[in-house]
Amino acid sequence: MSVATSDRPRYATPTRVEVTECRTDRILDRARSNRVADSEVYLERRGGRTFLVTTPTDR
Repeated sequence: MSVATSDRPRYATPTRVEVTECRTDRILDRARSNRVADSEVYLERRGGRTFLVTTPTDR
């Protein structure tokens, strides 16, 4: 039996980080630091607030 490890965690549900007050030139850095292995990262607007959302993908 072998065990594969990943340098980034995997989550079963989407994660959201509020970036409304984040400077636009820092959003890319926030995306990199909050990225989950093999996930899709995008911005989402809700009620005047902006969120960086990470959605896990199926393997």
